[in-house]
Amino acid sequence: MGLQFNLSELKELLRSFYTLTKIRTVIFDDSFHELAAYPARHSSYCHIIRSDSRAEARCIRCDQAAFIRCKEEQRLYTYQCHAGLTETVVPIKAENRVIGYIIFGQLLQTASRGQLWQEICRELSSYNLNMEELYQAFMQKEMISDDIIEAYAKTMEMSASYLYLSRKLVLKQDALAQKIDAHISAHIRGDLSVPVLCRRFGISKSHLYKLSEQSFGMGIAEYIRNTRIHLAKQLLGETDAPVYEIAEQVGIADYNYFTKAFKRKTGLLPTAYRKENSFGSGKTP
Repeated sequence: MGLQFNLSELKELLRSFYTLTKIRTVIFDDSFHELAAYPARHSSYCHIIRSDSRAEARCIRCDQAAFIRCKEEQRLYTYQCHAGLTETVVPIKAENRVIGYIIFGQLLQTASRGQLWQEICRELSSYNLNMEELYQAFMQKEMISDDIIEAYAKTMEMSASYLYLSRKLVLKQDALAQKIDAHISAHIRGDLSVPVLCRRFGISKSHLYKLSEQSFGMGIAEYIRNTRIHLAKQLLGETDAPVYEIAEQVGIADYNYFTKAFKRKTGLLPTAYRKENSFGSGKTP
């Protein structure tokens, strides 16, 4: 991760945006790690969809594909997700480099609600969802016009610039945090427990915890776990190595723990993730 941020100030900004618009907004870093969200909970419609782990994994892939396109084009990108809702991704830039993303949406934008619902039913037919509950949540969603979505998008573009210029989001400059980050990447297969890291860098546990929250946006154990799962996803998609071997390569010797941790993070077992995301599968990772 390359960002430092003030969590309380970020949430206050997102809370203010929600007060004005009633639209959920989330900030991600360049590695697609969530930094802040308001409201924390997804809309009822999205919450029902994400109750199926396979559907949730597809939601995550859909978001990540949008982030990639946003970064490639260096501008905001509005799209319709696989569940029929309109989302917008706005790049956060620093010196012409994309360092993060603001995504807002879960909005309903259609000329025909009935036709869109039929398309959604076909798209989600393979998942284990309560379609009656989903329909009720769908019908309760307010229609949003193109003009309003465009106005929101422009507002978030200005907000993205403000986040960097006001230094609420800054590129990580803490030398010690960078050294710890580099050490984690270089020794991902090894012992990265808190006592080991504290001895390695000559700092206290409280210092390490505080530094991790400030520089990585989460606890050090969670950051290491996320780093390991991120690397595992790359290896599953780009190599033919057995899953147990990949687990060892990313520093999780216990195969059962690895599969549980991987599914908890991605919504899929490692074998299923490889099937859907391996090179040549024809699917967007």
